Amino acid sequence: MHALAAFGPTSPETAIFYIAAVVCFVLAALPAAAASRIPGGALRLVGLGLGLWLWPLMWVTTKAAF
Repeated sequence: MHALAAFGPTSPETAIFYIAAVVCFVLAALPAAAASRIPGGALRLVGLGLGLWLWPLMWVTTKAAF
């Protein structure tokens, strides 16, 4: 498998990234006491979730561009 072909629309890798992003969003939505246990708190979790959500899209776009 070519390295840039890793994230297809129905690939397991894409599903793992999306599930991890949803988990980050859910943890960030927990009450402040629970989210504060994680360094950076809820804001860091939202940023991580957005990064995980957009990573497959950026990967596919890079593949199409080059």
